[in-house]
Amino acid sequence: MTVRAAALAAALCGCAATAPPLVTARVAPEPVAPLPDPAGAYGVEGEAQPTALEARALDAVRARAAGGAMPRVSPALTRAARALALGQSEGEPLDHARIREALARGLSYDPAPAARAVARPPGEVIEAIAALAPREPATHLGVGAIERDGLAYLVLLSVERRATLSPFPPAVAAGAQATLSGRLAPGLLQPRVFVGRPSGDVEEVDATGGSGFRARVTFPSAGRHVVEVVASGAAGPTVVAILTVTCGSGAGASPPPPADPGADPADAAAAEVRVIDAINATRRRHGRPPVAPAPEVAEVARRHSAEMLARGTVAHVLPGTGDAAGRLLRAHVAYRRAFENVARAQTALAAHLTAEESPAHLANLLAPGARSAGVGIARGVLSTGAPVVYLTEILIEPPDDGRDSPLTPDARVKEILWRERERAGAPPLTVDPRLDGLARDAALAMRDRGEPDAGDLPARALRLGRGLAAADVFVASAPAEAERSANVRDARFRRVGVGVAAGDSARFGAQRLFIAVVYTD
Repeated sequence: MTVRAAALAAALCGCAATAPPLVTARVAPEPVAPLPDPAGAYGVEGEAQPTALEARALDAVRARAAGGAMPRVSPALTRAARALALGQSEGEPLDHARIREALARGLSYDPAPAARAVARPPGEVIEAIAALAPREPATHLGVGAIERDGLAYLVLLSVERRATLSPFPPAVAAGAQATLSGRLAPGLLQPRVFVGRPSGDVEEVDATGGSGFRARVTFPSAGRHVVEVVASGAAGPTVVAILTVTCGSGAGASPPPPADPGADPADAAAAEVRVIDAINATRRRHGRPPVAPAPEVAEVARRHSAEMLARGTVAHVLPGTGDAAGRLLRAHVAYRRAFENVARAQTALAAHLTAEESPAHLANLLAPGARSAGVGIARGVLSTGAPVVYLTEILIEPPDDGRDSPLTPDARVKEILWRERERAGAPPLTVDPRLDGLARDAALAMRDRGEPDAGDLPARALRLGRGLAAADVFVASAPAEAERSANVRDARFRRVGVGVAAGDSARFGAQRLFIAVVYTD
């Protein structure tokens, strides 16, 4: 049972995934383009001396933080905040797309900082920004200020930084490679690196490390590439870094801001349907089949969104509710693989659109085997009075029920075993009907107990007059998972029996296959 999860801090959390890589980049190496000056690289803060107004704003935030730790001032976030303050002075909204663009311009790799903005006469703006000092945990912040036409525009960005990066170039030549490396914050492990290509495709790049990480990223084509680092922690998969890298001449031009998705329908169910339609539009653009609405999955998604709203956080794993696999299991939803995105924004569609900007989240939305999906939202109001929508998207790859194969489940398992045996260079196996009978009884007993337990299966095989016996048992979603059989490569075994029983399990979920394989000499 595999669940690939990805959590988006659309305005505010991280993501990732657990399962085999979606796509692994295998691009032939090209000569490395020269790195730019480290001062112009991600992972190198450089300098950003505060203006007089910014210094006063920082003093006000520092005074408000007297009872707690003052976040460190980040020049990268400061540069991004200045770009946003300038946009505010020109009437631009403080939306996700503009925040993402400003972070890239400032060479900040923080995936989802909290953003607060005020516009007041210069004499009133400091008091206003002090009232907006970070209330959530934050390690770094930046303040940007612009004065125009008698008003002061201030933007405050704050973030709990979850990774530190070694210098990485924001621009490269076509065909270049660059090494992405760094360390994760305590409590995070299993780094994975995804790259969104200019074509819209997503690749997962091989990454090594535990609390540290290292990956070689290739940029084969001109355009904007989005590099994303995802790690796993107590809250599930979390996006810890996003870097926009321009490749080739002229590739650095800012894209036009996305069209305003507008308000959600008043009816929550209609807003959820709108997200399903957006998912299918994206899948069609990438040549993927559409997903059908799954009401039972939507209920799981709604409950999770309601829990996130109640706790004021975006995460795959919440205390008392567990991960997506556990939630689907308790709802008796059958699946082979599940792919989850979580996000929040002012509307459901806006939250979904931010997910599409993340390579790991987009990979979930484009899962080739997905055939159904459930979308659930929960609506609330922030302390500022602004509306907020928590969104959960779960795409489901159905169980392998054998409808597309002329072979029985037992025969399909044997086919897998023959293939693995041949790969190992071991002598062929012979099917023994008596062993088939023993394995079938064991599979039925496992299904009835709901547990993968071989019991006395090897001992019963020895009583057939054999001198050596072993058994492997599985609870699987498809016959192909029998390739995990540990004894299939043992050349001492020459006979085999296979039993498969299908049924539901309170522990493992609906429509599982209970597989028993017994070997003898």
